Amino acid sequence: MRSLGFATATLAASMLLAGCVAAVIGNSPNSGTAVDTRARSTAVADAALAGQVRARLAADPALRGEAIEVSALGGTITLRGMVAASATRSSAERLARTVAGVMAVNNLLKVK
Repeated sequence: MRSLGFATATLAASMLLAGCVAAVIGNSPNSGTAVDTRARSTAVADAALAGQVRARLAADPALRGEAIEVSALGGTITLRGMVAASATRSSAERLARTVAGVMAVNNLLKVK
């Protein structure tokens, strides 16, 4: 009888904790972890767009040496990092806007 009660309690505890695992791992909507909910095709398109902007920045002799991080989300490009001058900051934004598919540029570049 005692072992039946222990088995029941163990089973009940494991069932209750199963919901906690989803919260810790990130499958729960309240887990607090970032999950990319975009469609795979949108995520691929954003990655390609960011790659095109990176390539354009790398091809420019004035911007080639700058540490500029590029990310894309829904056609909006975000530029992050440190640049040498405010003219370089403006040039990077202007160049990013010339890439086909870029809807907007969020320029978070900081001047050293």
